[in-house]
Amino acid sequence: MVRTQGPNQYQINEVSTSNQGKLILMMYDGAMRFVTMAMESMDQNDIARKSAYIQKSRDIVNELMVALDTDRGGEVTRNLERLYQFVLRQLTHANIKNDKAALQSILRVMAPLRAAWDQILNPKAESETAANGTPQSGFAARC
Repeated sequence: MVRTQGPNQYQINEVSTSNQGKLILMMYDGAMRFVTMAMESMDQNDIARKSAYIQKSRDIVNELMVALDTDRGGEVTRNLERLYQFVLRQLTHANIKNDKAALQSILRVMAPLRAAWDQILNPKAESETAANGTPQSGFAARC
């Protein structure tokens, strides 16, 4: 049986006082953290923990998908929905087949999405980095 700790008061306060953009970043961070923990559980042959972490990731990705505004989001929303569906399929495949490569593919999809959201929500940090002469990374550098 997988033993998980409930959220501590700090986590509860952080979520309840966060704006919507920060919550999106927290959800990406959580999903990626649980995918990483699922991979570690695979390495330890701990099937119960692997399944629990995959389910936590699924729950987060489902929430991200439900939060999409399909009426106002246009093509971007449709693309995000397709990516989230891909991630959910990969999570199912990884859980059934114990496929670590499927979990790694999820991180390759989610990391740049998370970076793009961070840049959209925190443009000042990106412009300060560019002003300091440090090479830009992430979404803006690819545009």
